[in-house]
Amino acid sequence: MMSESKLQSLRSPAAAFSRADGTLDSISKSAPGSKAAPFGLAKPLVCPCCNQQVTAPSLEIVVDHYGITALEAKILSAVWRGKGHAIPTERIFDAMYIDDPDGGPSPAKMYASFKVALCHLREKLESSGIGIENVGYRRGYRLVMAMRG
Repeated sequence: MMSESKLQSLRSPAAAFSRADGTLDSISKSAPGSKAAPFGLAKPLVCPCCNQQVTAPSLEIVVDHYGITALEAKILSAVWRGKGHAIPTERIFDAMYIDDPDGGPSPAKMYASFKVALCHLREKLESSGIGIENVGYRRGYRLVMAMRG
């Protein structure tokens, strides 16, 4: 059984972001000695704290910039951690209802809630260069980024 402080930390939207892989460092920097240009988003975002343009944003910057809700952030966080690989829908459901002691609603309601939140999330990220795509029947979803470089 989880302690109350651990449950409280899991309930906050900031906790969902800190558990996620916060940056895209692994793909935003070229290898030492490599002649390849660094990668980053084609359309830079503005960091809310320093007002600098960011082409390799953290999850927190994306959530803040596009006004993403807590449930949408949990979905984005689960997919973000996959770094472009397919994430099974069940793992996304786990992320959505991690703070629910009963594990969430029935599977039908869980799926309906997921589809609505995913639709709203996709609308918010539509022109950002960041997207979530279905990778095939029963295979899950993955993060897609329009990159420069």
